[in-house]
Amino acid sequence: MNSSLKYGKGSRPEDDYQQYNNTQKGFNNTQSSFGTNPASLKGKLMSLEEMIKNIADEMNFHKKEVQILKSEKDTLQSVLSMKTQDVKKTLTSELMRIEEEMKRHFAHQKAENARLQQQITSLKGEKTALQQQLLGLQRRITELEMQVGNEDNH
Repeated sequence: MNSSLKYGKGSRPEDDYQQYNNTQKGFNNTQSSFGTNPASLKGKLMSLEEMIKNIADEMNFHKKEVQILKSEKDTLQSVLSMKTQDVKKTLTSELMRIEEEMKRHFAHQKAENARLQQQITSLKGEKTALQQQLLGLQRRITELEMQVGNEDNH
């Protein structure tokens, strides 16, 4: 419990405790005097009034305590609510930033995949053309070898 919220300047928790003890002592004294002087109606009345005053003081003390605790509870709830909203706002913005970054990476990866696929298609076309040229050259070599072999026979 924050003592600066509960106790004013120059006031200490010990003062409240002392006041509470004094009230209790007065309460006990009133009860004891109540029993020792039963014949005096005025004494009984004064004792009752003193007891009522002590109980009223004690109730006021406890009412103040309850007010202070309620105030501290409200303050803590307010602080907690603000911190919760702040964390939620921070996490939401971080999530949005990460989602945007992922979208950029996915778009970049998609473009890279398309570029590589285009290169693969192009290389396959070049390979097919080279294979056809190779077959053509092999036929030409075979034809030339046959021509050279035929000229040797003539």
